[in-house]
Amino acid sequence: MSDNTKDKLIDAAVTLFAVKGFNSTGIAEILAQVKVPKGSFYHYFKSKEDLGLAVIDHYGHILRDGLAASLATNSGSPLTQLHQYFSDVLIYFGEHFGRCNCLLGNLGQELALQSDAMRVAIYRHYQGVEAQIAACFEEAKQAGELAPTADAQLLARQLFAAWEGCLIRSKLEQTTQPLEELLKLYFGQLLKP
Repeated sequence: MSDNTKDKLIDAAVTLFAVKGFNSTGIAEILAQVKVPKGSFYHYFKSKEDLGLAVIDHYGHILRDGLAASLATNSGSPLTQLHQYFSDVLIYFGEHFGRCNCLLGNLGQELALQSDAMRVAIYRHYQGVEAQIAACFEEAKQAGELAPTADAQLLARQLFAAWEGCLIRSKLEQTTQPLEELLKLYFGQLLKP
């Protein structure tokens, strides 16, 4: 068996967990999608929770790497770069509304009270994203875009928390309007020197 099989199992789980959630997705369903026998699953994962941890880590790195790549390639001031990242994600969600969610947020809501290991893993990636946003806010302070007294950590934590909350609201309303309003509020009014 190759690591390719492990990657396929993780990819299938990401897709199914994003739509059905962790608890409503069975191992047999994942195996059927990948078309591998049950023994293949247990060759790579001790349990469904072990697979869940791998999915969290996989998705968390995709999220963090995407943010880092966007900030590295976007032009303009630090706040312009950060705003562009969120605007690009918003455009993607508008074009692919069925994918308007964050798997970490979904799993966090579903599993935070069920599995400490999974809760901690999700929170670790949340902290990683928030640290990237906070670093951008620190650069914005140095560039004079934010007041020197602005708390970059607090701003980052609250922006990401608000984004995650607006994702839920967007799914409920079946529109990206809550995300659009959040970006207008943060980047148009709140994040000023």
